[in-house]
Amino acid sequence: MSTGRLYQTEGVVIHRRDQGDADRVLTLCTPSGKVAVLAKGARKVRSRKAGHIELFSRSNFVLSRVQNYWDIISQAETIEPYTLLRGDLLRGTYARYAVELLDRFFTEGEGSPALFDLLNHTLAWLCEDDDLDLIARFYEQHLLGLAGFRPELNACVDQHEQHVLLRPREPTEDARPYGFDPERGGGLCRNCYAENEQRQVVSLSPAGLWLLQECQRGPYTRLRAQSIAPALHEEVERVMQRYIAYHLEQDVRAGVFLQQLKQGRGK
Repeated sequence: MSTGRLYQTEGVVIHRRDQGDADRVLTLCTPSGKVAVLAKGARKVRSRKAGHIELFSRSNFVLSRVQNYWDIISQAETIEPYTLLRGDLLRGTYARYAVELLDRFFTEGEGSPALFDLLNHTLAWLCEDDDLDLIARFYEQHLLGLAGFRPELNACVDQHEQHVLLRPREPTEDARPYGFDPERGGGLCRNCYAENEQRQVVSLSPAGLWLLQECQRGPYTRLRAQSIAPALHEEVERVMQRYIAYHLEQDVRAGVFLQQLKQGRGK
């Protein structure tokens, strides 16, 4: 195993697993993409790296390139530990959900500075803010956009002769719900939802559609000023769970555990 030149990068640790007797393989989200690297001797009691490669931590890494093997961490220095996410079960589970989504939608080498910034900001918000569901919904919309799976929420995805815009805040006497079709990738107008109720289509209230539209528009600094009712959070969460599970062809494990945890806490 021959090592090559050194290079430096920031990275957020999104996954860790043991390797051999004392090593750890880390999956990092970096500005240039998702990458797996090896932290040799990280599980030894006196390892200098151990405190800088905790799950969720953002660190500066010096790595040595290795051909046909994991690149090896030569140095690591913590920039932001996000310690609360490892000490608070609920906040930590939201963080696990965020990193699992990233890990499932992006393969090795995929990513961008925008994805790195989104994850880093999301972990910071999960440490600072109280409306964790709002953070999760905002994160989902922007991660899906970066992954190429952004749902269409501003126009009906059913067939029309002309574009039918979805405007849930416009005054109307029509109390019928909108719809959301995971297979066709977005929202349905009231008429199309009424015609497609027998399909695998989810009901979406005007308020729910508005909230998802707001999450897409951002920025989070404006959205966080909104006061969102728990029932509305539950509705849009169900919609996004259905959409994400459809594209991944399975549930997100951390998302399932998060539901169990919230139900146990009566949230």
